[in-house]
Amino acid sequence: MSSPTVDRRSEVLAHSRALLRTRGFNAFSHRDLAALVGVKSSSVHYYFPSKEDIGLALVGEYRAEVMALLASLESLPVAQRLDRFSRLFSEAAASGDQWCVAGMLASDFETLGETLQAEVCRFFNEVEAWLAVQARLLQPHLKPAAALRLGKTAMAMLEGALLLARSQGEPQRVAHTAESMKLLLGVD
Repeated sequence: MSSPTVDRRSEVLAHSRALLRTRGFNAFSHRDLAALVGVKSSSVHYYFPSKEDIGLALVGEYRAEVMALLASLESLPVAQRLDRFSRLFSEAAASGDQWCVAGMLASDFETLGETLQAEVCRFFNEVEAWLAVQARLLQPHLKPAAALRLGKTAMAMLEGALLLARSQGEPQRVAHTAESMKLLLGVD
């Protein structure tokens, strides 16, 4: 059985994640979280002394989830790996009001502290490197720098498609972009 401390911290993080994905990082406060959890603001500060601490916990949790997903795909053919990866974006678009955790933090990048900025960059660098590996598996002639450019382009395509799907009310944009991304990376 978990302790109440762990449950309350998890509850604060879950509400933080939901608010981040729907409103953005700068659009909620410790006070907002306290109201949602049903505690005093000082209780939220106990678990997360600063807003930066909340952001670091969120990006760390999200990074671990995404990296675990990517690692779990290694036994699949590359096209299926890319399908499963792009499904993260399709599911967010289908929900109508969700955004990628890292994408939302990136949208507020200039207002984040240096440590949180570095963690957001780390997340994107790792995912783009994974996409580059997939490109090289599909197109062995690619040099590493060219494959990395493709990985960065693929990630930008998916993040941009999610943004436009949300703002235009067209979730199918993500699926269409995922197909284009696969072609870009070399899926026949």
